[in-house]
Amino acid sequence: MELFSSLWLPILAASVALWIYGAMAWMVLPQHKKDFKRLPDDDKVLDLVRGLNLPPGTYGYPHFVSHSEAQKPEMKAKFQKGPMGVLSVWKTPNMGINMALNFAFYVVACFLIAYLAAAAGVPRGAGFGKVMQVVGTAGVLAFSFSAIPGMIWFQANKPAIASHIFDGVVMGLITGAVFALLWPK
Repeated sequence: MELFSSLWLPILAASVALWIYGAMAWMVLPQHKKDFKRLPDDDKVLDLVRGLNLPPGTYGYPHFVSHSEAQKPEMKAKFQKGPMGVLSVWKTPNMGINMALNFAFYVVACFLIAYLAAAAGVPRGAGFGKVMQVVGTAGVLAFSFSAIPGMIWFQANKPAIASHIFDGVVMGLITGAVFALLWPK
């Protein structure tokens, strides 16, 4: 574990590289352009949601709390009539806070990936390929697959799932490459 204490530079450098890639993926690159669909009459939906005066949060509809409640005839009728869905209501995002929290996420993820590599016994002075293998694999797992069960259950469209996996693979490879380049000798 002595090695782990010397991994602060790869942790921070990979976090910066991931933060830059994440910003570029959403603002410059094309892969997220089809993640969300346009509502046919979004002005009508906006007026409806404004009229409900909902606080920020995630709302499921039709709403039920338990399996037994979902089995009631009136709830089954709501399911059959449709639609079912999830509505996320946001307050106006604070870009500075969100970007800082995103960076903090990358630092924590890279910290845990570094811990895993050290605990897996990747030695000081390991070659580029070995570090890339362990750290890159952990990075792909961390950044590609964590959100997929939710995307499956809440029926994200295929382009959104594909772009999430693509970004995760790229981010895992970035993490692996940065750690491999800066791995302690």
